[in-house]
Amino acid sequence: MRALLVVALLFHASGDLRAAEIYRCEGESGEVLFSGRPCGSPIALSTERPEGVAQGLRASEREWLAARDARRAPAPRRARETRSGRGNGRSDKAYQCRRKRSQLEALNAQMRRGYKPGRGEKLRRRRSAYEDYLAAFCS
Repeated sequence: MRALLVVALLFHASGDLRAAEIYRCEGESGEVLFSGRPCGSPIALSTERPEGVAQGLRASEREWLAARDARRAPAPRRARETRSGRGNGRSDKAYQCRRKRSQLEALNAQMRRGYKPGRGEKLRRRRSAYEDYLAAFCS
């Protein structure tokens, strides 16, 4: 009796899902968009890359990258005092580079040893941040 009730509920729930309409529209760059709203609505749900067509960045992605680069633009820096108090920025920079390299080596060792699946993305982001720092500030 319970099994019959469960099956009836499943059929009832699936009937609502089959009634939903999906619209196929073309985006700004010619990509195919699928949405639950008619074409021209402000929100698109997902994109699909047409076969055989290489696509570049969308306008919104280019804007986001430009804004990110503007935020990352280095501000004029003053000479900072180091731990010894002499104000030698060169030794402080070398210290930071050594520290980031050792942190990157420790992170790579941890990734080789293994990690839980939930930590993978966090570890890869941290590794990318260390590599970006080393590429930008250390030679």
